[in-house]
Amino acid sequence: ISAKDHKKIFDNDKGANTGGMGAIAPNPLYTKNIEQDFNENILEPTLKGLLAEGLTFAGIIFFGLMVVNNECYLLEYNLRMGDPETQAILPLLNSNFIDIVSNAIAEKNIFLDWKNEHSCCVVLASNGYPNKYEVNKKIDGIESYDEQVVIAGANKINNKYYTSGGRVLNIIATATTLEIAKTKAYQTIDNINFEGKYWRTDIGKI
Repeated sequence: ISAKDHKKIFDNDKGANTGGMGAIAPNPLYTKNIEQDFNENILEPTLKGLLAEGLTFAGIIFFGLMVVNNECYLLEYNLRMGDPETQAILPLLNSNFIDIVSNAIAEKNIFLDWKNEHSCCVVLASNGYPNKYEVNKKIDGIESYDEQVVIAGANKINNKYYTSGGRVLNIIATATTLEIAKTKAYQTIDNINFEGKYWRTDIGKI
């Protein structure tokens, strides 16, 4: 399925580029027409090229796309899932991810079953990221959200969490609508704190 990353450090896509300040899935701007354009002009030629070159590949090809005037353009191939797009995409997967990996390696058929839901992932970063930032700041409130928090840059010492990176935590929520998922993610953020905590307030804004 599709996802939309938010690369700039500040709201309204201002400031320096980062590794990603949040993501949503699926991307509401990825319409059926754009999907058809992608399949016909990017995906299928890629698969034909792999076969023509005799390249056997077991893994994930993650397509970085840009849409201009309702046309799809390929920016890059990644032979891995994107970050933080992965954190938004995988919670929507009904299929067992380990089975998918095992079947790919064994060259068996793969079936992907997706939930009819939306997800929102918001990154909590250290103040100063993507430039100089401080570390070893104690994180409070993380223990109550095991299923909604993915650690990006933090250490666990004596059962307490401390920041260790620029992007510290990924706060994730899923729901029947994007608006509900966004609300749930930001409500979780309100209950997790560390000195210098910074996040974008507009993840999922279209």
